[in-house]
Amino acid sequence: MRHCIELDGHDHLIWLSRTADGYILRFDGGDVAISLDNGLLRAGDSQGPVHIAGQGDRLFIHWNGESHELLFKDAVLRHAAGAASGSEDTVRAPMPGAVVGVSSEAGQTVMEGDILLVIESMKLETAIRASRDGVVEAVHVTLSQSFERDAPLVTLAPLGEDA
Repeated sequence: MRHCIELDGHDHLIWLSRTADGYILRFDGGDVAISLDNGLLRAGDSQGPVHIAGQGDRLFIHWNGESHELLFKDAVLRHAAGAASGSEDTVRAPMPGAVVGVSSEAGQTVMEGDILLVIESMKLETAIRASRDGVVEAVHVTLSQSFERDAPLVTLAPLGEDA
């Protein structure tokens, strides 16, 4: 079955096929055998306990010491959203929580994957990372500040524009 998902802020087109031992997940990076049994997730050669909380089409996943957010998207809406500009400029809160670490400041150049903030939600810490290279235009939260889901956390400006 084909799915459009957003994982940690990035869109992916995946296919999920049932096998005798679980599933095969097909995506642009290849194929991975996955299975879930009694709270233990196996994905390829990696395995570990997994905790999953859901809210509508959104899943919050904690696996092997990392937290992820997965959103199931409609293919038509995914392409329509891609046409809107500026959607990647503001990093938004994946879930309600509080800021426990600030690793960026206005004017700082960041690369894709750099940690901008660390948040705590549901007693789990999550590193909020830059989705692309850019310059931090504004940090909208402060240490210990609480926020709601989808609250703006950090705004990035493209590299090369006044950088």
